[in-house]
Amino acid sequence: MVLTGVSGGLLSGVVGGGGGAIMVPLMTGVLKLRQHVAHGTSLVVITFAALASAITYTIGESVDWALVMILVAASMAGAFLGANGAQHLPALRLRQALGSVLLLVAVRLMFFRDLDAVFDVAGASEALAGGAIGLAGGLLSGALGVGGGAIFVPALVILLGTPQHEAQGISLWVVVCAAATGAVTHYRLGTVDARSARWIAPVAVPAGVAGSLVAHWLDTGQLQTVFAVILTAIGLQMVVTATRRLRRPAATTPVAGEAAA
Repeated sequence: MVLTGVSGGLLSGVVGGGGGAIMVPLMTGVLKLRQHVAHGTSLVVITFAALASAITYTIGESVDWALVMILVAASMAGAFLGANGAQHLPALRLRQALGSVLLLVAVRLMFFRDLDAVFDVAGASEALAGGAIGLAGGLLSGALGVGGGAIFVPALVILLGTPQHEAQGISLWVVVCAAATGAVTHYRLGTVDARSARWIAPVAVPAGVAGSLVAHWLDTGQLQTVFAVILTAIGLQMVVTATRRLRRPAATTPVAGEAAA
């Protein structure tokens, strides 16, 4: 549980996400929690770890609060829908596709940094783009038990041209709200292990603060490189584990609602 909390908290702070990409596999593989329970428990821990990281980021970085509010509203709606629909989604295929997208994003961030933002938008157009990003990240957060930062940060950087540090600070505030919404929904569905959460969350909070301080000390280029490397590891883990499980004989393959995230 300590390893799970430290790993998830550090990942949350360093990359501006929730840390669910590393906590969920540890919860299912080491702590032996059921898949959906791992999703819900991860979201509870993410809520507290990401909040600590977000506060730390805000002390040292400026945050576009208008964009945060837009992303929050859309991501909370997405997280609610994702958590409720998780049992009906082909989660392994979704995980496989998301992992592939993350690998492509990592390549873009690492080797093609000087490209202009995809959208040159402001005002209402920026609000619409932010809403779409928030909805997509929220859906994945609720469905897969992750914070959504792996979607929010690269989307803000690549699509809207937000600087890396600021994008991670924005992402963390959105992750807090999306994870909290997903956590409450999972709790009502009975898919939260409160005992594990009580042990993991107190460890994840200081780890999240430490991760945020590390990110603050890195310059933009270094932080983007670290983010891309971690994104590559997460993407590979998602693709490999999902592909392996999809190749299992039908008798041992998990049903869609029990697929890994």
